[in-house]
Amino acid sequence: MLETLKNFYEWSKWEGLMHNLLLLLVIYIMYLFVVNKHERTLPNILLFTIIISVDTVIHQIINIRNQKTTSYL
Repeated sequence: MLETLKNFYEWSKWEGLMHNLLLLLVIYIMYLFVVNKHERTLPNILLFTIIISVDTVIHQIINIRNQKTTSYL
């Protein structure tokens, strides 16, 4: 039982799935900011910033696991 839960939580594809879900969430929020100008409040912008930071951390974890160095163009 414990081994099954461990395999579930340590499944290697979670980072990739969450990265794609967060990308869709970022696109949706950007769409809402464009369409509904009254939604551009400080709490919403702060939440959006937190989502981007979590997405960046997930991307960095994926790079570390794949042993890829960060390259800036």
